[in-house]
Amino acid sequence: MLNIVILEDQQEQAERLSRMLEQYASDHPDFSYSLKRYDRSIPLLEEYKCDADVLFLDIQLPDMLGMDAAKKIRAMDSNVTIIFITMLTQYAIEGYSVGAFDYVLKPVRYEEFAVKMDRVCRMLAHRNTSMTLELRTKEEVRRISADDITYIEVSNHDILIHTGDQVYRQWGNLKSYEEKLAPAHFVRCNACYLVNLKYVRGINGDAVTVHHENLAISKTKRRDFLAALAQYKGGSR
Repeated sequence: MLNIVILEDQQEQAERLSRMLEQYASDHPDFSYSLKRYDRSIPLLEEYKCDADVLFLDIQLPDMLGMDAAKKIRAMDSNVTIIFITMLTQYAIEGYSVGAFDYVLKPVRYEEFAVKMDRVCRMLAHRNTSMTLELRTKEEVRRISADDITYIEVSNHDILIHTGDQVYRQWGNLKSYEEKLAPAHFVRCNACYLVNLKYVRGINGDAVTVHHENLAISKTKRRDFLAALAQYKGGSR
């Protein structure tokens, strides 16, 4: 079941999208969904629990620009699929800066909507949606995809989760992350580092290059790490 959110201030347009979802579900018996609707950005941002799969978001809203709302949502949730609703293509193109999946033009036609939904469903079916992490801080809860994590390390009894451009500090232990992320091809190269094999760029002696960083490979982990890497690179995924 997909969790779908519509953020659209025009009731007629929101109703139109709701009816299209009903028709799409009728046309595709294996498709099921839950739906929440908002007509303002701020209530959505205040209530957002990082649990949406698809967000239909109007570009022009009374209380906030849709692009600004999208940026705030994306800062909390790297996984949600954003589809902009707009009357102007130029605004939709700008949406790709926040990782928008696609856009639909008003007035929305069912044929176009169904094509977009077909693409969304295919993409979500191939994405490993179970491999996500909820990161909790004093200020917020943020959801990130395991696919975006380059490596995880232990530092002074904290867990540091590295992505391409950010580091998130969490409580916990590396073993629990190792067990959870094993299906997503995360393997220890030493007692302190859990590496996403997707981002391994090379091996140089006793070090592995992960993204743009060199991490030490311990003697005790070397054999298992290199075997897992060889299997991954060989295509047994």
